Amino acid sequence: MTKAIILSGGWATRLRPLTCSIPKPLMPVVNKPIIERQMILLKSAGVKEIVLAVSVMANEIRNYFKEGEKLGVKIRYTNEKHPMGTAGAIKLAESYLNNDNFFMLNGDVILNFNFSDMLKFHESLGGIGTIASKIVEDPSRYGVLITDEKTNQLLKFLEKEEYKPPGGEYVPMPINAGVYILEPEIFSYIPPNHKVSIEKDIFPKVATNMKLFHYPIKGIWKDIGKPYELLQGNILLMTDILRNLKVKRNNLIDNSVDIDASTDIIPPCTIGENSVIRKQCRIGPNVIIGDNVYIDSNSEIKQSLIYNESYISKNAKIVNAIISDNCYINDNVIMQGKGEDLVLLASYVEILKNIKLIAQPNRPISFCHHELVKESIE
Repeated sequence: MTKAIILSGGWATRLRPLTCSIPKPLMPVVNKPIIERQMILLKSAGVKEIVLAVSVMANEIRNYFKEGEKLGVKIRYTNEKHPMGTAGAIKLAESYLNNDNFFMLNGDVILNFNFSDMLKFHESLGGIGTIASKIVEDPSRYGVLITDEKTNQLLKFLEKEEYKPPGGEYVPMPINAGVYILEPEIFSYIPPNHKVSIEKDIFPKVATNMKLFHYPIKGIWKDIGKPYELLQGNILLMTDILRNLKVKRNNLIDNSVDIDASTDIIPPCTIGENSVIRKQCRIGPNVIIGDNVYIDSNSEIKQSLIYNESYISKNAKIVNAIISDNCYINDNVIMQGKGEDLVLLASYVEILKNIKLIAQPNRPISFCHHELVKESIE
């Protein structure tokens, strides 16, 4: 039986302040935690047992998933007392994973592709490992894969600092998408009780032995290292979900939502359970609203994420922003990001009446959890 391990530690410093109170694996992606969406894909491929390698805010992750009853899978946990690297993390789970091949996922990527197809591909080749790959326009931020296009064999695995493109100009290349299928033989390459990187220390050795392959992804993949990428990844996945529905819909709106008839919903939008939107609002495009959110009359929201339990008062204007759970936005507030420079609110932030928060190029605006915003920033 194929199992899985999801690496769920890490501080996610580039996503702060959003991750000050929410561990990155629980960051909502179209209203489900990112690793819950990964688990759903794994379950669709027949995976029934998943190990979560936790570290930072481990209790929050344990309390959310418990032993997996809600998802119908068995969840186990390993806890790194100090950083062990990506290979060291799976070595801690060797006793759970050493009797069959297993998926290994980085818990910080948005995914939507056929895991069953990847598993069949892996098992047909007889290698020790298969790496999911994605061609990107600018591979400078990622591990680059040098491959044999005829056999799908991975000839070299180059970390980003090792890849020097011919002529110095980057061209589209297949990169490491952070999803692997590995055979138990991989554990013989990993020394115990050491900090070891599977990308830097293990994969190059397996590639040298001609036992490493790559699987080109046909579907969604998005890294969420930065807030703007988190926003774009949510929109990308929402659009993909809508595109693949058997019964076509313009939006993902829960049946329990109360939307006034005078409000305009501009696709695509997602609105979670028991949310309320009052008169004369304009919502969308590219808006994802969580559960139990209240949006009062004459408010305008586009290109933004709003997490659970937040309150948006009258005449608010919100563009290019991420609002965490339990925030309170008073009357006549304007929050406006610009391009990749967003306005970010961590949990339990309150913004007083008539405040303007206008981001400028290379000057995003952010507030840590429980802050009270009394002055405008323009």
